[in-house]
Amino acid sequence: MTPQGIRHLIIGLLLATGVFHLAVALLDATPGLGWRLTVFGLIYIALSFYVRRDVKAGLTKKQRKKIVDRAPIIVAMAVTAAGLALGGAYYVTQGGPMALPIMFAIDIVIIAAGAWWLMKVRTKA
Repeated sequence: MTPQGIRHLIIGLLLATGVFHLAVALLDATPGLGWRLTVFGLIYIALSFYVRRDVKAGLTKKQRKKIVDRAPIIVAMAVTAAGLALGGAYYVTQGGPMALPIMFAIDIVIIAAGAWWLMKVRTKA
């Protein structure tokens, strides 16, 4: 898979998990969990657009590849890891709907795809 294809995969997964978070927040009645899922759902949707953006800002092609392209992927990986850690801690201590493990699996795939993308770009440079 090309780096662009992996990036599109990450965008799709971020958007899907964002919508999934919002849907579970609206449909599940677990007290105290709804607002957390809503916040992370909105963050993931915003991240999908951040990863998608292509800002040229007067940089050379080499600078864009190193700075502009990598930052959104790294931010997406970091935020997804934070969501995985916070959601996992909540799930272990409080329990929750069966949708949470599915969200955790999506988070793991996003992090793995981000690492794969970073390796592809590094070997290509």
